[in-house]
Amino acid sequence: MTSSQDLLARLRNGAQSGAERKVAAALSETFPTSALGTVEALANRAGVSGPTVLRYLNKLGFLRFAEFQAAVMEELDRQLGSPAVQMATPSEPQDAGEHLYRRTLLMQAEALRRVADRAIPAEFDRIADLLADPKLTIRALGGRYSRNLAQRLVAHLGQIRAHVSLIDRSIGFAFDPLVDIGPRDLLVIFDYRRYQQDLLAFAQAARGQGARIVLLTDPTRSPVAELAEAVLTSPDDSPSPFASKVVATAQVEALVAAVVARDRDAARKRLERIEALRRDGQGDA
Repeated sequence: MTSSQDLLARLRNGAQSGAERKVAAALSETFPTSALGTVEALANRAGVSGPTVLRYLNKLGFLRFAEFQAAVMEELDRQLGSPAVQMATPSEPQDAGEHLYRRTLLMQAEALRRVADRAIPAEFDRIADLLADPKLTIRALGGRYSRNLAQRLVAHLGQIRAHVSLIDRSIGFAFDPLVDIGPRDLLVIFDYRRYQQDLLAFAQAARGQGARIVLLTDPTRSPVAELAEAVLTSPDDSPSPFASKVVATAQVEALVAAVVARDRDAARKRLERIEALRRDGQGDA
């Protein structure tokens, strides 16, 4: 029997089509509990059909769903008796007087590690490929507490490729940009709990006009996920009354790095041109 990490790796790395990536994401986000329900529950969570789930597991070598669940349970039983695994699992702080600053940093470090362990490379690569496509115009849009993530993506991505803009919602919700949105546009939406109906309405209208959509959201997934070609999720646990965006910020940084890696020479030349314009006093410092 392979380890649970090997099983997760098979789930993540075997996903290629959009439907397969949805199944892999639904399984990875709350693994192993996500594997212990019914086929129907998993299919509903992933937004695909039951036969799609079974075909993907069959592709990975599991002839029946019960066989896949048995493999998960066997590994869980093995791990429960392993002192090494138990010691490696972070526990709740025992000292009630532990400083909030340290506790918060450790919580975010654990969230980053957990997301890295459950990452689906094909899902990330799909978004990076779209962001790097010079034929597409990139338009980013965020919600009430995630607009800063859209701004960050635009500020960095606009330095390394052309045709990147923010759909600004600083005063109410502007549906006016829809007039210019079509099949050559990629809409990058940031939507986290509590999900905003106006973001969904905008995404639906943009999709209806042919725009392509990718989404960054939390593990329970914004309704926009049903319209998106690819989705990245991030946990948002925080001692603060506001959900954490530490992992989401790291995802934005990773996507920018991936776009640079796809055409480093073009990115370098654009940055050099921007720096020259700044030196000449033609751009903001």
